[in-house]
Amino acid sequence: EELGMEAVWKIDVVDFPAFIVVDDKGNDFFAETSKPLTIGKKPV
Repeated sequence: EELGMEAVWKIDVVDFPAFIVVDDKGNDFFAETSKPLTIGKKPV
């Protein structure tokens, strides 16, 4: 039987750089950011 989006999967991951973007309560990490991140030199 196919469960689709309701399926629960358990996986073991080793040495995989990752972070949670949306937590179990539906909070979006990127929506919480108050100002944009600038990488590189400042404009003159």
